Amino acid sequence: MSRSVLTVLVVAGLALAPAGAPAKPAAHANLWATVNLCDTPSKPGAVGVRVSIPRERGAPRQWARIRLQWFDGGKLAWRLVRSSGGDAGWARFGIGTRVVQGGTTFTFPPPKPGARIVLRGLVDVEWRVGTRVVDRARMTTTAGHRDGNDPQRRVSRSSCEITR
Repeated sequence: MSRSVLTVLVVAGLALAPAGAPAKPAAHANLWATVNLCDTPSKPGAVGVRVSIPRERGAPRQWARIRLQWFDGGKLAWRLVRSSGGDAGWARFGIGTRVVQGGTTFTFPPPKPGARIVLRGLVDVEWRVGTRVVDRARMTTTAGHRDGNDPQRRVSRSSCEITR
């Protein structure tokens, strides 16, 4: 298969790929996740995911679990990264008094020459009172959250392509 045909298939697959998560509810207007770092010369193989979590009534604490997915062009589906530390685990992001932002950076060995990998974030958010979950949401990374004044949001992508 030629490289141009493969590229067309992968791009078409990305457009057809299932979201893998329900759309964010309207009640969570400040809830989003984005790829804010993607294989830069100073951080080769690094993928950063940034999350914004709004407060909720009653001020439950804000928790998030950030994982990575890779796009399987053969199956035209997103799959969880099971190795290389593709799961940051659950972490408390806020105490519930305001919108909070945070994130994590994953680092991968570069693919072999001529190869590529497309990655995106999958984020689960929970609002908790003590150990009781009072609300939850799931989302994948989206573009459109760039803020040139915020060094953590100068880049905002839905996915990251690492090519060698």
